[in-house]
Amino acid sequence: MTGKDRIRVGVLAGGASAERQISLATGIQILANLPTDKYEVVLLDPLALMANNPHITEEQRAHARELAAHSGRVEALPERDRRELPAALQRQIEEASAKLVPATTAMVPSGGDRPIDVAFIALHGPWGEDGKLQGMLDLLGIPYVGSGVLASALAMDKAMAKGALTVAGIEVPAGFVVKTADSERDPADIARRAQEIGYPLVVKPIQQGSSFGVSMVARPDQLQAAVALALRYDDRALVEERLVGTELTVGVIGQDDALVALPVIEVVTKREFFDYKAKYDPELTDEVCPARVSDDVARRAQDLAVRAHRALGCRDLSRTDMILTADGRMPVLEVNTIPGMTANSLLPKAARVSGLPFDQLLERLVGWALERSGRPVGDRGR
Repeated sequence: MTGKDRIRVGVLAGGASAERQISLATGIQILANLPTDKYEVVLLDPLALMANNPHITEEQRAHARELAAHSGRVEALPERDRRELPAALQRQIEEASAKLVPATTAMVPSGGDRPIDVAFIALHGPWGEDGKLQGMLDLLGIPYVGSGVLASALAMDKAMAKGALTVAGIEVPAGFVVKTADSERDPADIARRAQEIGYPLVVKPIQQGSSFGVSMVARPDQLQAAVALALRYDDRALVEERLVGTELTVGVIGQDDALVALPVIEVVTKREFFDYKAKYDPELTDEVCPARVSDDVARRAQDLAVRAHRALGCRDLSRTDMILTADGRMPVLEVNTIPGMTANSLLPKAARVSGLPFDQLLERLVGWALERSGRPVGDRGR
């Protein structure tokens, strides 16, 4: 293709969630792996659209204004990431930061700017994975990779997702929701309900990823602090039984009825649980693919992932996390509609084991988004 005939892909990365930096790492790898002879790829930051959003911090709004003004500022990594992320990943985040373009002009072009043909959403957490951005793209008529508004919102809300999965006959951990007002008004009731489930427990924000705000609670005296931590990230927290066993995750790709469950991955971490540091430091976690489980267990896990994908109405890709317990149960922990998409992330790793390299996986996802919009690959519809 000539330069003007290439498909223009806007990789949406950054944003306003606590996972901003991980999103940048995802975005830069998507940019680097889409073939340049077919695609013109631009890294777009939707934070630039949020300068007047009262639900983000003033610091974030100031950053949004700088982006919209094309300031070109390379942002400093938060102290948490300088401390916990591997050096190579930090360099990727810094490289992505330097390449960011405000999403304003490419998504709503003016003055002759060329619009994007398709969006590849690489945002994790609120304001990107929760259906809000998907709704805006639908409004603008921009096709995009991944699940639509409803599936995105359902999967991001851990409590709502559990309800939908339960209706579909899929086992989930026992648990209950705590609101900020509940924790202030009646902590004794929270303690009572936790005791009914039984320790150990897991406490986490309802709408967060990368294990932000997650605590493992072994004893009743740890519960209040764990709930308070989770509520720093969201106005609702989920208190669940902590399941012990083999952590498995299964990626699903495809459209409509043509879904493919990828090889099962077994996650083995050297830390207390698969937390933020363990997720992104390969020295701390082994990701075994195919998982060291029987063929029967692998088929059950793959079937569960497909059922969960369909139960939430996911599209194009998802990754379902589950626990295989000693007694053979396999409860689903959560479904990710925008799983990590660096070359070494879990879903791309499983795709590679199945014979689908990262660049071909990315092309397939972009192609599905364009086909869904009525614009097949190679036809920008203009």
